[in-house]
Amino acid sequence: MSEMVNTLLRTVVLDDDAYQEWRERPNLFLRGIILIAIVTLVAGLIVFAVDVVNRVRPVDAGKIEEAIRNGFEMQARFNPGMQNMPPEVQKQMDMIMETVIPMVVDISQIEAPLPRGITGFFQAVGAYLTRVLSALGGWLFYGALVLIAVNLLGGSARLPDFLGMTSVYVIPGLLAILQPIPCVGGLLALIGTIWSIVVYIKAVSVATDLDAGRSVLAVLAPFIVLFLLGVLLAILAVLWLALVF
Repeated sequence: MSEMVNTLLRTVVLDDDAYQEWRERPNLFLRGIILIAIVTLVAGLIVFAVDVVNRVRPVDAGKIEEAIRNGFEMQARFNPGMQNMPPEVQKQMDMIMETVIPMVVDISQIEAPLPRGITGFFQAVGAYLTRVLSALGGWLFYGALVLIAVNLLGGSARLPDFLGMTSVYVIPGLLAILQPIPCVGGLLALIGTIWSIVVYIKAVSVATDLDAGRSVLAVLAPFIVLFLLGVLLAILAVLWLALVF
């Protein structure tokens, strides 16, 4: 176990021998699933604890009302469509707020069949475990797209071996455990994300024997394609709305 942990930690510093050692381990795909699940759970521990506290504490109607009003104020400040509204429109918006806020507060205070502490705890656990499923789903889906790009660029690898190899990208994500810390937490999480991308590129290069340049292109290609597809769909949606209305 200690030898495997040492190997994984060395992949973070892009040690070539560590990547080869990880590549040669048996059942690499299964090891990748376990690695991603464990790191995701550890990285989310503090967020989970904060979520539990927030969900089990009594409902604060004042904070709910304050959050809704702050949201409307932010919209009014930064949304051009809500700036310089005619007085009658502004009056209607105020009336909507006065109607919506009590409704939201009343809904939040509805008693569940079980005590709030129990339901809140299980909701937090569900959200905590969902993080693992999301991480695994993203790893599988994006990895398959990257492997398609790899084949187009002249590389090759078996999908299970490729996914198992790239699973080491998740290790720098351990910095996300510090994300709830004010000021520095977000910066550390960002550094972890960037370094995870670097580790992923290195793993792709080792798994497929592509050079660094083509590995970078293979990793970025699915993101670029998905982004352009999203832009195209948004343009088509706007054109459809323009034609309909």
